[in-house]
Amino acid sequence: MSDKIVKMVPFHCARPRGACKKCAQLAEEGEKYCLITFQYSAEEISRPMITIEINGEEVLCEYELKKIFKDESEAKEYASENSYKMP
Repeated sequence: MSDKIVKMVPFHCARPRGACKKCAQLAEEGEKYCLITFQYSAEEISRPMITIEINGEEVLCEYELKKIFKDESEAKEYASENSYKMP
């Protein structure tokens, strides 16, 4: 598994948009900087998915939302303290 900070509209589950109250609220708030973990397992758990670029190729990956930052400065501080690249 690997972690990455991305700017996205966060969703915490894999249900369709609007089916989950928490996801609907997050969607209304708009894009935020988020720490996500890519999941490369065959577990029978439903997770949201995101398209990322790996070695120049677009790949669809499952992810787990680990942290939502309140603003860009908080995300930058976390990135510098934990050796992550910012988008």
